Amino acid sequence: KIIKEGVKTRVLMLSATPVNNRLADLRNQILFATEGDDTAFLEHGILSIENTTRLAQLQFNRWLDMDEASRTPSRLVEMLGFDYFKLLDILTIARSRKHIEKYYGTTETGRFPERLKPINIKSDVDRAGEFSSIREINLEIRRLTLAAYAPLRYVLPAKQAAYDAKYSTEIRGGESFFRQVDREESLVHLVRVNVLKRMESAVPSFALTVGRQLKHVESTLAKIEAQEEELEEIDVAEVDLDDPMFESLVVGRKVKVLLKDVDLIRWKQDLIEDRNRLRILHDAAKQISAARDAKLENLRQVIEQKVNEPLNEGNRKVLVFTAFADTAEYLYEQLAPWAKERFGMESALVTGDGRRSTIQGQRKDMATILTAFAPRAKERPEDLSSEGDLDLLIATDCISEGQNLQDCDYLINYDIHWNPVRIIQRFGRIDRIGSPNERIQLVNFWPNIELEEYINLEQRVSGRMVLLDISATGEENLIEQQSGNQMNDLEYRRKQLLKLQDAVIDLEDLS
Repeated sequence: KIIKEGVKTRVLMLSATPVNNRLADLRNQILFATEGDDTAFLEHGILSIENTTRLAQLQFNRWLDMDEASRTPSRLVEMLGFDYFKLLDILTIARSRKHIEKYYGTTETGRFPERLKPINIKSDVDRAGEFSSIREINLEIRRLTLAAYAPLRYVLPAKQAAYDAKYSTEIRGGESFFRQVDREESLVHLVRVNVLKRMESAVPSFALTVGRQLKHVESTLAKIEAQEEELEEIDVAEVDLDDPMFESLVVGRKVKVLLKDVDLIRWKQDLIEDRNRLRILHDAAKQISAARDAKLENLRQVIEQKVNEPLNEGNRKVLVFTAFADTAEYLYEQLAPWAKERFGMESALVTGDGRRSTIQGQRKDMATILTAFAPRAKERPEDLSSEGDLDLLIATDCISEGQNLQDCDYLINYDIHWNPVRIIQRFGRIDRIGSPNERIQLVNFWPNIELEEYINLEQRVSGRMVLLDISATGEENLIEQQSGNQMNDLEYRRKQLLKLQDAVIDLEDLS
């Protein structure tokens, strides 16, 4: 659009994460800047941008496969080769915290606050001590067949070919097929991991999820029972399964399966078993009222201590992050009235689709709420100070990037995100240059088990997920069992999560 206007325009593209998954990300951005000219840096001795980044990716993959002793950063630098660094040199300017402190000084830019050692809290679930341990809950989650999400698993052998033909995706010129059955199994794994993550987040979120799944199972069972008497002969290949006329004969949301093509006895058995397990989980979760919620009680204690003994004089601000909107809503409902009554603190909630605030008459848009929470960082004009000040902000990751909230000096992760980068991004809201605070604090809530066991547990839940590589690079197999890589990945996360218990790591220090 800019080019079409015909006015000579300079465009600045900023990215905090120029390389997301593979070096092809970088190549694509370079080709954008060079208008697709692969030989744009010929005079610098780089014959082809494409070949330089592809070679670097191959070397990086080779480096990943080495044994741990050989897998050092200096070895990687050696392997990546001169051309690659030449390319980075021509094109990139990276400015890390260390770089700024060393070369720019902080007299003009303002200083970085001192990061205190993170506080780690392992909470129980139930103050009454009656709710099962995370181990037992995890076992129950693993026993679920989640049959309602996988109707294709139960299609009769004689009918399978017809469904493969209808729902498989051809990959790259007809070399192979990706069967919808595999997609379904991946979905089942994701649903399982999600149940576990929500259990770790907050019992009410867990109860909501289990309740939704229970409804889904019950409606699938009701459909089967209504149909068992009269299943007529229809051929899946000849039917528009989205036609409302067939609604009572088909199951499945995106992928529709005719009930008469399914092994109903086996499916029904699995669904009934799931229903019974989900009912037990749901009933147990509903017992945990806010008054019995041990983790919520721990959170209140942490906030109370912070308000009574501020890190920086007069600063009562607290920012609470959670991965789930349901958890954020629950925390707001439980904490906002308590904080107001106990300390006279105003609170707000920001999630992807919800904003709430305890300040009467305050506009409920994100900008207003964030400005009331961090008026100094957001440079609020004097005439808007009547909009009031917020001291407690509860949010999801919709504000984990790109927001300056350094008026606040205290950040709590109410649940631990699997990706260490996300935790660093969250902390980056208050760990910013020009902070008025001398020191800042990160508080992490962990599940009440050893980290090693927690990671093994996650690995077992997610199983060996089939990874669909939908990147457009065309360099790897589209379907790849994540066997070797998964171990590296888990090992990497284990180290990073262990590190996060002792220190706040810089993005550039992630190995």
